[in-house]
Amino acid sequence: MRRRKPLGFDAAAHERHHGWRSLLLRLAVCGGVTAFLWWSSGWAGLLVSLMLWAHVFAADLAALGGWAWRGLRRAAFLPVQGRFYQFKGYRIRVLDDELLSQRWLALDDLGAALGAPVPASSLRRRWPEALHDERDGLYVLDDAVLAWLRERRDERAGRLALWLEREVWYPARGRKAGTQKGAPPGAPP
Repeated sequence: MRRRKPLGFDAAAHERHHGWRSLLLRLAVCGGVTAFLWWSSGWAGLLVSLMLWAHVFAADLAALGGWAWRGLRRAAFLPVQGRFYQFKGYRIRVLDDELLSQRWLALDDLGAALGAPVPASSLRRRWPEALHDERDGLYVLDDAVLAWLRERRDERAGRLALWLEREVWYPARGRKAGTQKGAPPGAPP
């Protein structure tokens, strides 16, 4: 059975067609005025018609420039989308786990943000599955980092733990992490 088009007014189709009709009408009017001014005044008429073209198409050119700028920014930031985080001016590399909803943080970047080296040997003793070697360094699981940071008593570690929980830990687990009663599975204590 064939579906029939719904009766009534289709606003989206109207807006699409209205935009194209408006553009074609402006092109036709500006072209006609330019041809008339060229025929009647020569080069002086062309200069006047250039002002008309600039006035009529200024908003469209600005919108096109904004669209191109947003597209270029999206293309430029695509390689680091979702992997670039910053804590108080320090870059922290983050890798998403493909299978589980967890993230891995670069140990060197955490040490730089904390202002002191993060001891990989003690993390490996307490959480042997929480460390992972990559080409660009050693990565540690976000749960282990949160637990280790909460054991430290300095102010910078507390701020880093709070930032890590808000910006890295909760977004990786989705909305359920903040809305379930009690602590979600795998939540830091």
